Amino acid sequence: MDADQNRSPDDREAPPPAPPAPPVPPAAAPPAAAPTPYGAPPAAPGYGMPPAAPGYGTAPVSGAYAPYASRPAPPPTNTLAWVSFGLALGSIFFGLLTSVAAVVCGHIARSQIRQRGEEGNGIALTGLILGYVVTGLWVAGIVAYGLFVIVAIVGYGISTGVPSSL
Repeated sequence: MDADQNRSPDDREAPPPAPPAPPVPPAAAPPAAAPTPYGAPPAAPGYGMPPAAPGYGTAPVSGAYAPYASRPAPPPTNTLAWVSFGLALGSIFFGLLTSVAAVVCGHIARSQIRQRGEEGNGIALTGLILGYVVTGLWVAGIVAYGLFVIVAIVGYGISTGVPSSL
């Protein structure tokens, strides 16, 4: 048998010690950074994206909320308010039909604005007022035209001596 097997674990030879680590040269100090103009942060060494300029990018979040609160998005503008305004403008050229539609859309838009809390009340009101004004002008024009026709018929009958039933 082998002589090592008959020895006790305490009698065995210890393995040779590990060689000492070679001395490490002292680390060179990083070169002194040149001052940056206007207080800008120094550029980061290495490759990749440059650091963001101050005031831009995302702000770090501390606590439960961001340090700078943004304004909430404004409520949407009611579409029928713009439709009413457009129909009222178009009624100047296209007549009574579009002015009546402008008035109807304006009333519906104002009702929706009150219910939903949307924007566009002034636009709907402008469409309503312009629609009513143009409707009134068209009705007055139709009445004036009718009176003109009646006066012309009666006047023609009087000038010719033909009795009229009017």
